[in-house]
Amino acid sequence: MGFRLYAITDRHRCAPTPLVDVISELLDAGVTAIQLREKDLNDTELMQLAQPIAELCRNYEAKLFINTNARVALEVEAAGIHLPANAEPVDTIKAQTDENLYVGCSVHSLDAAQKREAEGADFVTYSPIYRTASKPGYGPAVGVACLAEVAETVKLPVFALGGITPARVSECLAAGAFGVAVMSGIMSPKNAGKQAKRYLNFFNNALL
Repeated sequence: MGFRLYAITDRHRCAPTPLVDVISELLDAGVTAIQLREKDLNDTELMQLAQPIAELCRNYEAKLFINTNARVALEVEAAGIHLPANAEPVDTIKAQTDENLYVGCSVHSLDAAQKREAEGADFVTYSPIYRTASKPGYGPAVGVACLAEVAETVKLPVFALGGITPARVSECLAAGAFGVAVMSGIMSPKNAGKQAKRYLNFFNNALL
């Protein structure tokens, strides 16, 4: 996939700092994949937010994924789209986009991961691995044993999500995760870049 740290946005957590400024800081720190996940915006608002972020990502040769909205992803020339657990099949999205976009999918069980793999997903985020306030509606934490089972069973890159602190990166990688996806750990009005570097440093040390 070309990235191990998958940064997921939440502009409300970043306020009052504009999201585009926070993303610029993350890219400066070395983050190479961003998921724009602003589900409360309509198409026009999302497009307006996505355009400068897409330009930034191109300048840094980073991949931008748009959550759910294939039309916006195509319009801003994003690298891919990220589908929530209850979204339409991956092959439907790939047909709509002429196979031009990577498709990542959120999953919360082994069965769901296998289903998305069969549909043609390029990677999955599996959550919640640990207890987290960011995922209150997805039940109890599944733990690293379940992460290991998913990572061993599917051939797709699996990104661990949910309560991932920098210190937990090595544990997730040891369980077979390809990388980690993070929202609350880096979406903040201050020091987002510094926090991202902490994650990246743990990756560098774990992969030595």
